[in-house]
Amino acid sequence: MLEIRAEENRLLATPSLASERVMLRSFPGARWVPARGAFSLPRQTGVYLLLDELFGPENWRAPSDLSEEVQEARKAGGSPTAEARLEDAESEFSVQCAFADKELVKRVPGYRWVPTERRWRLPRVPLTVRVLQRVFGEQLKIEDEERVLAWCTEEEQRTDAERRLAEREDAAAAGSGPGATGLAAVPAPEAEGEAASSAPVLAEAARAAGPIDGAALFERLERLTAALERLVEALESGQVSTGPGTNGDRDRTGGNGETETGNVPQGGGFDWRAELERLRSEHDDPARLALAGRLENAEADERATLMALLGVWHFYNKQHDEALRMLRRAFAAERDGRMDPDLDAEAVRVFQKCGWQVLNRALGQDGDRLAEAYAALLSEVQRQGSGVPEAAFREGLGALTELAEDAQAARREPNLHGLARLAQFVGKQRIGDHVDEERLGEFVRDGQVAADIRALGLVLLANVLYRADDMSGWQMQWPVDPRIAGDFAWATETALELIPQAAQAHQEVASAAAVAALAIIARGPREWATRDQRRRLLRLIESDNQLRRYAEFLAAFRLAADGDGRGLDREFKGYFDYLAKVQLDDSWEHLSEVLANDSGHVTDKIIDEVLPAALEARGIRDLRALMEAVEFAAATQRGDNTLNRIADGIEEGTILGADALGGEERLRIFELALRTAQKKTHKDDADVAFQRLVREHLRQGRESEIPNLCETCFESFPYLRERAMLAAVEWAVEQEEPFEELLDRAISAFRKDSPLLKDFRDLASLPQVREAGGEKLERLLGKPAVTEVPTDALNGKSVLVVGGHPSLQAKAEPMLAELGLKVDWLDADAAKQGDRAVGSARGAVDLVVVNTGYISHAASGRVMEAAKSAGNRYVARAFAGPRMLVAVVQEALAAKPEEPTRGPKGPVRR
Repeated sequence: MLEIRAEENRLLATPSLASERVMLRSFPGARWVPARGAFSLPRQTGVYLLLDELFGPENWRAPSDLSEEVQEARKAGGSPTAEARLEDAESEFSVQCAFADKELVKRVPGYRWVPTERRWRLPRVPLTVRVLQRVFGEQLKIEDEERVLAWCTEEEQRTDAERRLAEREDAAAAGSGPGATGLAAVPAPEAEGEAASSAPVLAEAARAAGPIDGAALFERLERLTAALERLVEALESGQVSTGPGTNGDRDRTGGNGETETGNVPQGGGFDWRAELERLRSEHDDPARLALAGRLENAEADERATLMALLGVWHFYNKQHDEALRMLRRAFAAERDGRMDPDLDAEAVRVFQKCGWQVLNRALGQDGDRLAEAYAALLSEVQRQGSGVPEAAFREGLGALTELAEDAQAARREPNLHGLARLAQFVGKQRIGDHVDEERLGEFVRDGQVAADIRALGLVLLANVLYRADDMSGWQMQWPVDPRIAGDFAWATETALELIPQAAQAHQEVASAAAVAALAIIARGPREWATRDQRRRLLRLIESDNQLRRYAEFLAAFRLAADGDGRGLDREFKGYFDYLAKVQLDDSWEHLSEVLANDSGHVTDKIIDEVLPAALEARGIRDLRALMEAVEFAAATQRGDNTLNRIADGIEEGTILGADALGGEERLRIFELALRTAQKKTHKDDADVAFQRLVREHLRQGRESEIPNLCETCFESFPYLRERAMLAAVEWAVEQEEPFEELLDRAISAFRKDSPLLKDFRDLASLPQVREAGGEKLERLLGKPAVTEVPTDALNGKSVLVVGGHPSLQAKAEPMLAELGLKVDWLDADAAKQGDRAVGSARGAVDLVVVNTGYISHAASGRVMEAAKSAGNRYVARAFAGPRMLVAVVQEALAAKPEEPTRGPKGPVRR
């Protein structure tokens, strides 16, 4: 039985039969891992379905922790919505299809979405073609189909021949009983120390196998490879590990730590102690000349002592560079004659103080301690120029290089040496020299350097990889060109090891280093860090740190792109928060990859929340990205709602840059919003989208398209069908075109409980409609209540009309004036401005008419809310022409004002 188990983002399939191995070799996305004795398979839904198809559900098994995944995969269904095209790209197959059909493409294991190509790339094996043929049927179009299918047939015949041979070997092995060693037996991984034990098995198999065929030879070679890899692992595990340590706990001003044994030469009769004491108070030039003269004629065992004293003399005279050079010579000369331990300790103390003086001076700092130098470099890697003046770097780079290459500094004061090495990297970057990423990476991994210094190096490495001068150059920024060439998989484990240690000495560097590590990981493949490792790095950043949300984005970046979106909204909320604030031009390539690879875990959140929020917050420059984004949105659960929100922003002008859309592009987006709502039968979204599309046709002077638009909705779900029929009838009446047939269709199609009956009654208030509808219309709507309006009843009343085409205004305004009405007319542009329309709706006016056919849904809402808050009467509907507008105004002004609704009385108290 074929065994399947999970390892983070992949599956391991362990075959027990040779025939299973043959079949797995042709499995899409499969890769043999000799050291594991198993095939690596992508952890994707299509794997389980294809295993069922090839082996049968009863012939493979997975552990209980995969049961939910397997059951979910077996529920997969669906049929294609559009044509898909497959091309042979030599090393892979390339597939282009509608976004709505992405789950069908993902039935092929090993799929990957290529955002730059807007295509899927699939493994080039015959099963890929067969799976696509099955799920897409006639909708699959194969370029150069005859050649591709001939290649598939040839490969399948070869695989079938190998499988039949393997099945005979399986049968022979089964007949041999327990302990069979035939070629069909798949070797299990040996225990440690038995790495080469497969050699006798191979030899015995070779003797018993008879004539060698291709399949058998392939089996033996793979087993031999596995044995060799296990042998290498065994040898490596037996090597002595020195284990990298850090100097984070070492005394910052400690000595060389060596144990002195035996007698130390005292320099003949020379009293170095007296000389050292004298130098503390009398370090004039005669003292130096005396020591230098004695050094010229000194014996070998006295030279180290005299050099050390000369180094002390330079130190007391603040000649720190000379002191370092002389002390280096003294330490090097110890091989000819050891210094007294007390003098050696004093020499080390002076060496350390001079070293810190030189380092701080090279960094433009005053002081002789680690603290000043470390603080300057920490500030510098976070914001260039804030820690070290550029002039200091240019003047001090030579001294930094000398310290960084100083073996004595590495031995006598490792922290000085480590910080000097780091400062050398920082200085090179500051003056524009190339910083080698690999060398810097080696420094960060150097266990002989203190953890807090290496943590600073990790931040610098992120700066270098992001081509930024400092941390501020990439933090909170979109990771441009997120893939990097080098292998920095080590960054995860290294960061998790050194950051907690670094925090003990310098807490302020821990968060910066953790963010830097996540930034490096975000630019590499998902395998660079497991989900748990990403969570552990996040825990190293304080929850109130201003970069915490950005760090969550970096942690989830590659997980989301690779389709591992399960639980991201709980574990990495900052991922979505950050995306909602990024311009779509920057994020779309990543988002398209996320949406393509996702299996329902993050798609809705990105489409419903992130996409419209990002457009409203940052606008758009790349209109192609916007057009692709709305196509993705249309295929989601609440896509019509999102499309309406985006379309509102375009119509209102609240999405910066959307005014660059051409007329055809606007119509495409608005039509997509309507068709999506129509498909999902969402009444409110369909109503908004339909009226917007009517407005857009009017705005573009395409009035003749409105009847066609209405016609396309006549076979839709009831609400939209009724809305379209009313619009078609009203349009025909206003245009003085024949409308009787349309009216008859509307009467027949309308439901008796339709929420649009009120609109139909408004339309029926027109005499010609009432007359044409006759008894049939009366049976649907009831007998109209005819209200006689005295000729002078409207005289002097004021009407505010918000929204309307100039041609409508030109026809309707005189007709309203004939009724004695005072009319204030605000066109669509004035309504869009908001303040003027809202202010007028709140003013002293008898009726506010909101023409929803000419102003956006959002603008209509603002005006109606203003009228309502002022207690003014208002009506809101789309008007195709002046007749309906005048009729509605007359009816509204003749009606009695609605009394305010009274709430229920409170309980009577007794």
